[in-house]
Amino acid sequence: MKLFIISSLLCFLPVSSHAFDAMEVAAAIQQKYEQTQTFTAQFKQITTIAGMAGRERRGEGTLVVKKPAKLRWDYTAPERQVLICDGDEVTLYVASQQQMIVSNAAQYLQEDLTYAFFIGKGNISSDFMIEPVAAEFAQPDHYGLRLTPKKPHGQVHHLLLWVDTLYQITHIRIVDHLDSVTDIRLAQIQLNNAISDTTFLFVPPKGTEIILQ
Repeated sequence: MKLFIISSLLCFLPVSSHAFDAMEVAAAIQQKYEQTQTFTAQFKQITTIAGMAGRERRGEGTLVVKKPAKLRWDYTAPERQVLICDGDEVTLYVASQQQMIVSNAAQYLQEDLTYAFFIGKGNISSDFMIEPVAAEFAQPDHYGLRLTPKKPHGQVHHLLLWVDTLYQITHIRIVDHLDSVTDIRLAQIQLNNAISDTTFLFVPPKGTEIILQ
């Protein structure tokens, strides 16, 4: 799911859901992520399906991003899954099913707004209508933005995005057209460390079924 010379003026904006210019914060986030070449973090994810109260899907693991178009999500819980985009193909390995699904990266990056931003293919101001989050969603010491795609999108109705005072993304909430919600929280964020391209290679265990899409 795109970093970092921030103007001194923006660094002194008060952090409150109603005390900052949403467009200026969006520009600062964009600038930061345009200057970031690599990004790693620990993540925790919770997906709540609309109409299924009490039914949550949880996951956690590590995220690695390398521009221009490489990313890797390693889910370590509740089961092992590995999702990799190497710029040409996207592969999803699911250990419990002994399957690996292979699809075209171009289509994947075009359809997935959140991942496209992380790997430098998206632009907040061009792709979204931008406003501060409602006061009820404000988080201490964070700027919160509500991002609504300017063009209708099949997967995303809107996003809520929180960044800290360094304009690092720490929390993303994705809301689809049925009001299902996916929350992704990031921690232990590191930027611009050297990452080998071999990180984005994955050889599935022997006997894995390969499915081409």
